[in-house]
Amino acid sequence: MRARLLRPLAAALLWLACASAQAAGIAVVVHPESPLRALSAREVSDLYLGRVRSVAAGDRRIAVTVIEQPADSPLRAAFFRALNGMGISQVNAYWARLRFSGEVLPPPALPDSRAVVDAVGRDPSAIGYIDATAATPAVRTILLLAE
Repeated sequence: MRARLLRPLAAALLWLACASAQAAGIAVVVHPESPLRALSAREVSDLYLGRVRSVAAGDRRIAVTVIEQPADSPLRAAFFRALNGMGISQVNAYWARLRFSGEVLPPPALPDSRAVVDAVGRDPSAIGYIDATAATPAVRTILLLAE
């Protein structure tokens, strides 16, 4: 009888864990000592599309080092879709035009969320985005996007 009661409870707990992991979304992260406390989706979009290289932090502007996920990453596609509604083909075409014009180079890409956490955790000027479940105390979330 006890087993019959525990199975539904275990199934419910597993469902809740999966649902919370799916609901976690995409975290935009900075170094814990960064003066950035929050950025809007528009500000993050401008950084990731190379429109700006610095952002307001209180009464001053600070330069930001943008770190990207791999070009073929599903997380990258979800990030841009959630951030500004752009599909990955639109983002790639956008960067191809900028690269061709010589105006701006795309941000450097790291292999996965763990590598982004490591890089942002070492560089107080860095900003990156990760699967929210990959966040550690080495970084601070300043924007959470739903996938």
